[in-house]
Amino acid sequence: MAHQVSARKYRPGTFSEVIGQPFIVQTLRNALLHNKLAHAYLFFGPRGVGKTTCARILAKAVNCQGLTSEGDPCGECPSCLRFQEGRSLNLIELDAASHNSVEDIRLITDQVYLTPPEGRYKVYIIDEAHMLSTAAFNAFLKTMEEPPPHALFILATTEKHKIPATILSRCQRFDFRRIPTETIAQQLRHIAEKEGILAEAEALYLIAAKAEGGMRDALSLFDQLVSRTAGQLTYPAVLEALETLDYEAYFVLSEALRQWEGEKALQLLHQHLSAGYEPHTLLQGLLEHFRNLLLARYQPEVLGQAVPPHYQLRYREAATQYSEAFLLHGIDLLLEGERRQQYSRSPEIVLEATLLKLALLPMAFQGPSTPLPAQASEGKRLSGPAAPPPDKPTAVPARTQVPLSLEEAKKKS
Repeated sequence: MAHQVSARKYRPGTFSEVIGQPFIVQTLRNALLHNKLAHAYLFFGPRGVGKTTCARILAKAVNCQGLTSEGDPCGECPSCLRFQEGRSLNLIELDAASHNSVEDIRLITDQVYLTPPEGRYKVYIIDEAHMLSTAAFNAFLKTMEEPPPHALFILATTEKHKIPATILSRCQRFDFRRIPTETIAQQLRHIAEKEGILAEAEALYLIAAKAEGGMRDALSLFDQLVSRTAGQLTYPAVLEALETLDYEAYFVLSEALRQWEGEKALQLLHQHLSAGYEPHTLLQGLLEHFRNLLLARYQPEVLGQAVPPHYQLRYREAATQYSEAFLLHGIDLLLEGERRQQYSRSPEIVLEATLLKLALLPMAFQGPSTPLPAQASEGKRLSGPAAPPPDKPTAVPARTQVPLSLEEAKKKS
């Protein structure tokens, strides 16, 4: 048998196998059990979160001859077997990305009144529905409003705002959310065990975080890394394959910035650039690191969606050493650097300048709660104000002198 990618091999066949969408699964189950099905549904949400999968499961369930007590298709009746083998005549799928004209919709409206050759419902799944033309939507309105009792329409889209209001008003809408990182990591762990693949928990969590809430993206990346590492998904191997820096590297870099050590920060930066990391990747990684530090101060429970469990405590401990002003203005500078990199032919220079600005921030925000380290020897740090004579004590700026805006910080630095 030909090899199947994990995204197809482990695609859910029942509602109980769907992960990360409990509200939607429960609502659809209740509609099936209490015979409260609508004639049209709109599934919208990010890519790879289960929209088309849930549409196919619903299509199988409405024609199942032995629906379970929980509202799942039995998977054993003739109708379910035909769905699983891809030869059911009751399921019609239309890819609106390539079939978006009035003629394509007319093919549906002309045959929708024909009774299903088998089962109870003819289910029409229109994927990427936002790609339909305006004329196609208009041609679809009357049929969607008053379809025959044996017809069920399911529209799936990633861009709900492009669906006309006249279509939205005729559908029950379901908002698919991004799947939590921990949930994706657990599913990857389950698949790795079934496939007999050696996979470290930290490596799977890194893959899950990289997928940004999409299960299909995570499975595609999982397959790619399994092939590259010959089935040995260790944390260092996944870091190297993803061209991603370890969290510790960003802790060292941000500590240098906090300590006003611009020269050390540039040295670390050039080491990473020499190792092959792209400037925009380093800037985005540092931006995420600052965000994690800020979340660790105000909402530590959110860290679980982006940081492996063994690093969450590390972030909570490190966040107490950074002032809110430094983190907030640092994020502003990094966002500005990210914007400039998009239009610059020298993204490396943009990153270097952004780092030096970050290294100057502690001088602007020095105060009673954020003391600066002792002045280093000449050439070891960025030039700052001249040290006062030994017989004159250093004046500690008042809290009211801390700059309130980034422009003030720039002027003071």
